Amino acid sequence: MNPATNLAPKLAQLYPGVYDPDGQADSDGDAASKLPTKPLNTLLGFDLETYQIPLDQLLPSKKVPDGIMSTRKYKQIVSSIHEIGLIEPLAVIQPDASKSEYLLLNGHLRVLAFKELGLNEVACLFAKDDETYSYVVPEFMCC
Repeated sequence: MNPATNLAPKLAQLYPGVYDPDGQADSDGDAASKLPTKPLNTLLGFDLETYQIPLDQLLPSKKVPDGIMSTRKYKQIVSSIHEIGLIEPLAVIQPDASKSEYLLLNGHLRVLAFKELGLNEVACLFAKDDETYSYVVPEFMCC
């Protein structure tokens, strides 16, 4: 017996009606006409494409703590990039469109790792708005 089938009646869809796995309308015939028929409006924080940006064009938005390069976490990042490559692109914004400089919102340790590995450019996502508080995780906790 599958334990998930016992839980099925207790589970609720996050957005009822947007995805109907059974292809059946609600028991209330009128309810189906009130459900959304197109994707929910979503405002993306980044452009969908990544861009290769030279490391010397990235400006840090914070100071990396002294001694960070000797930590286990930093060494794991260097090892991961060396073995399998970059998993998550850096987050950047271009404060002045007339200059070829980009403010680094997320990825300070990855930039250090790229430099240590002798790499010259890195994949980046362009943020649509400089709201670093909404999507940047401190790198000493993450990557």
